[in-house]
Parts: sequence; structure tokens; C-alpha cells
Amino acid sequence: MAKTVKKQESPALKLLISGGVTICFEACAGGHYLEMLKILKQTSGDTYWTITSRMTAEKGLIGVLDGFMPWGAIQAAVKGSSFGFGQAFCRVGLEHVTFLETWQKDVLSGGGGGFVQGVIMSPTLLLKTRVMTDPRFRSTGGFFATSYHSLKLGKELIVTEGGLMSLTKGMGVFSFKRFCDWTTRFGFCVMVEELYKIQKFGDDDSVQRKLKKSEQMACSLAGGTLSALATIPIDVMVATIQQADKKGEKVSVMKIMRTKLQQHGFVGVMQLSTRGLIPRVAHVALTVMLMKTMSSWIYEVVTKKNVLD
Repeated sequence: MAKTVKKQESPALKLLISGGVTICFEACAGGHYLEMLKILKQTSGDTYWTITSRMTAEKGLIGVLDGFMPWGAIQAAVKGSSFGFGQAFCRVGLEHVTFLETWQKDVLSGGGGGFVQGVIMSPTLLLKTRVMTDPRFRSTGGFFATSYHSLKLGKELIVTEGGLMSLTKGMGVFSFKRFCDWTTRFGFCVMVEELYKIQKFGDDDSVQRKLKKSEQMACSLAGGTLSALATIPIDVMVATIQQADKKGEKVSVMKIMRTKLQQHGFVGVMQLSTRGLIPRVAHVALTVMLMKTMSSWIYEVVTKKNVLD
């Protein structure tokens, strides 16, 4: 792959930009709904229509934001800002590693950002998953009432399950998952971009092989889709470990796999591993586009670098 010269981003500024972009996406552009649809599909056998109907039955459309306040909003801020900081920090650190190609540094920095994101974000994901999979949460009440109930469930989790350390449940699996997620996401994005450049410009390295912003966004969407398809099994494992009916249990991935094999055989394991595929693919593709392409474009606008490129 051809080497390209790229100005490195400030980790601190990228933290702020990525956090803001993620909150807007989760709250206003359907991100939270897609993630909750994915989690509830992975932890139940219900259809997408049944899950959505349950969300909106008592509270109307605002029901799709159940769990967003406060844990979902905190998670969104943490998710975007921690990844933006981690990825930019790793990319700066890899800049002087001479034996790596530019594209390899980009891919590894994505994985590093994902690992940082996993460690910091795991507790809020656990709280949000417990809220969404707790049957008591499906009660009447408006947005503020359910937000208060969400806070009470979070406090209950901490008090009854061993203090703050209970929030680290699934953190090891989740951090490894986020590293794999973002390594494959950046890897697939780079692969798709290179294939598109070959299709558009040919193999002549003397040509300035720069893609338009719209083309970069399309490649990010395609790369995110491929990554989601590759990593869906471990995503299901995390959701299963953290769901409400596993409260107080020490659950291992191998134990879950053995149980499913005993109960349903190989077909049952395959069905478990592909639950929630549609909303996950949609959510991941949009997230990759926002984190890899859109946030960098906003960074350029804010710093007035290459705005018209």
C-alpha cells in the first residue's frame, strides 16, 4: 500500500470532538435505539417488532430512549471521547516507529483506541444493559421518572453485588472485544479504501490518490459493516454475561458456550452468535463513519486544516 503523509491530531481536542459527535448520534440520530435493539435481541428470543413495541407501549416514542439517562448519556460521552483520545494518542506514539507502514499505524491506533474505550466504558455499558434487561424497568412513567428509576437500579447493583468492583464484570472480555472491534474496523476501512483507490486511480503511485469526503464516508460505512459481521459472536457473549438475570453470578464465556452446546447443539450456538445482527451492523457502520471520518473532518474544520480538501 502506498505511503501517505498525514498530520497528526491532538488527543485532547479529539477527545472533546469525538465525545460531542457520539452524544449527538446516540441521542438524536437513533444510535441509542439501535444499540438497545441489539442488546435486547441478543438477550431474548423476541422479534425486533416485539422489542420496539415493548419500548413504546407505555411511554410512546420517548420509550426508545429508556436507559439513555443517565447511563446511556454517560456511556456515549465516555465511548466517543475515550476512543478519540486513545486513537489519537496511540497514533502520535506510533509516528516514530519506522518499521510500520502508515496504514499499519492507522490500524493499530484504532485498536489502541478501542482498548482504552473498553476499559473506561465497560462499567456504564454494564449499568445500561442491566437497566434494559431488568423487567421492573418496563413500567409506566415519563422520561424523568424512568431516568430516576435507572439511577436506583444502578445504586442497587453497586450496593448488592460487592461495591464498585461489581462494575468491572465482563471488563476483560469487553476490552479485548473493543480492541478487536476497532482493529478490524480500521483494517477493513483501509482495505476498502485501497481497493477503491485502485479501482479509481489504478496502480500509478505518482497520482495523488486522495478520496473525497463522501468517498471516505462510504468506505468507512463499508468497512464498519464488514467488521460487524466478523465480530458479532463475541458481542453476543458480552451482552449475555452482563444481562440482568446473570446478576451476582460469575459467568465465563466457555461456560456459556458449553451450556448452549448441551441445550441446542451447534445450531443453537450459531443462532446465539448471530442474534442482533441487523441493528449491530447498522450501529457499527454509522459509528465507524462518525469516529474515523466525520470526527476527523470536524477536527480539520475546528483547526482550519485542509477544510477544502
